[in-house]
Amino acid sequence: MPDDELIFYGSCVVAPCRPVLVFLAEHSIPYHYKEVNILKGEHLTPEFLEKNPRHTLPLIGHRGQFISEGPAILSYLQEEFKIPRPPCSPQIYQLLSWAAEQLHWDIGFSYVYPQIYSELGSPDQDENNCLIESGIGKVCKDLDVLEKEYLAKQQWLLGERTLADTAVACIVVILELVLFDFKMWPHVTDWLTRVRQQPHWADIHKFHDEVVEKIRAEHTSSSELILNGNCCYRLTSNQQ
Repeated sequence: MPDDELIFYGSCVVAPCRPVLVFLAEHSIPYHYKEVNILKGEHLTPEFLEKNPRHTLPLIGHRGQFISEGPAILSYLQEEFKIPRPPCSPQIYQLLSWAAEQLHWDIGFSYVYPQIYSELGSPDQDENNCLIESGIGKVCKDLDVLEKEYLAKQQWLLGERTLADTAVACIVVILELVLFDFKMWPHVTDWLTRVRQQPHWADIHKFHDEVVEKIRAEHTSSSELILNGNCCYRLTSNQQ
């Protein structure tokens, strides 16, 4: 592939990839997509580690260099493709960094992922349960911040819709994978509805939405959720 072709390395199960994909679509930036199956360890292969020693996604390759981490990628794309910066850019990127790091850690790694990914939980069930119980406290605090500090008096996080809304919402909807109930956070619920209506959201979240619908459909007849590669299934008592 020519060096000037933008290559996006991502995964359909990695939520921080999606704000970048929405940005690429919104600004009609051409790119070549390469799926990296993290559940099969493809992000830990020597070939991938040579591109990104931190073995994280998303990652882009462009003009002989590789750039990782969503906020850094978005900043690069904005400069490289001469996309005008919004007037509140520092605030936007502060929220982008919070979403990609702390919020993703609290919602994903501390609460949701230990429930659905065997690779990301503890093999000891008691330890895993403690991790999840601790995680729900972090999740509630984060949602309280969004509810009371950002959305109580305005429809968007920064007053008008920006990429920060997309980035934060991409992480918050991870909670749908465990059928999380948002009823205690009505402003967050309404905000998520608005974010979903933006262009390209539905296309980028097609896999996520399909997984959530499958979970809802099977919720009453199964005991444990497993995500394996690109498929979602529940382990019933007959399969254990």
